[in-house]
Amino acid sequence: MAKIIGNIYEESDYSVFKRLPDNRDVLSDRVNKLIASMTERYICNPIIVNEHMEVIDGQGRFEARKEMNVPIHYIIVPGANSDDCRRMNKYNTKWNSLDFAKSYAKKGINAYVLILKTCELTHLSISSVLRLSNHSGSATGANFSRDLSMSKFEKGLMDYTEKDVEAVQRIAKMSNEILEALAFTGRVNESFRTAVKIIAETDGYDHNRMLRNCKASRSSYAQMSKLKDQLVEFERIYNRRAGNHKLFFSDYMRNRGNAVRDYSKIYSPYDDTDVSTLKEA
Repeated sequence: MAKIIGNIYEESDYSVFKRLPDNRDVLSDRVNKLIASMTERYICNPIIVNEHMEVIDGQGRFEARKEMNVPIHYIIVPGANSDDCRRMNKYNTKWNSLDFAKSYAKKGINAYVLILKTCELTHLSISSVLRLSNHSGSATGANFSRDLSMSKFEKGLMDYTEKDVEAVQRIAKMSNEILEALAFTGRVNESFRTAVKIIAETDGYDHNRMLRNCKASRSSYAQMSKLKDQLVEFERIYNRRAGNHKLFFSDYMRNRGNAVRDYSKIYSPYDDTDVSTLKEA
């Protein structure tokens, strides 16, 4: 027989709760995300208070439930204080993209098995893989700033196939070839890879010509942080001695919002993850 060591209480009078004076601030963005999550599906996760009703853990959940005008669920831990608050929150970590992918892959969902496979083959992070396979929109929600509930990626609803694996491998290979031709050994940013994807999909693009011109432009090449500037840089290199056979990759930025896919709005809420940990899966 399990031993009962405490009770879960429910309270609708928010005024009985007190905030620890030296607790960290509650960010409104975090509260909004909690509200979105709880609205979609609420799982009882009581906050922790001490005998003085000071919130030791769960002040974000408290503010979210208060905003929703629903009861607070809590447990009382007598003697708990600010030191306990800091200790409890020091090692709290949220799930990242790799955690979600591993979890669904273990469950047998093939899309996530393929996503991890792509990471292993290309040595790219999950955020980069989703970006280069045109799936980052579905992974984050079309309007992420307004849609704060769990994304399709987090829900295990990704539609990712062998064709996506091949597409990302192709862009990764082309990126590596350009980097080698440029003799560039620095850290590669996302604007570079996204720009490679765009130029590769430009009608008339000749990859061998790009590689030849990259080798001739090693001393002048500069990686750009903004996608538009990176496209212009590739445009400069590609059109070297091109005569009447020039391509204007930056036209993409002028045409975005029309029939051209708008890669400039690609966004991932996930930090890059160390793909070496995939070996643990």
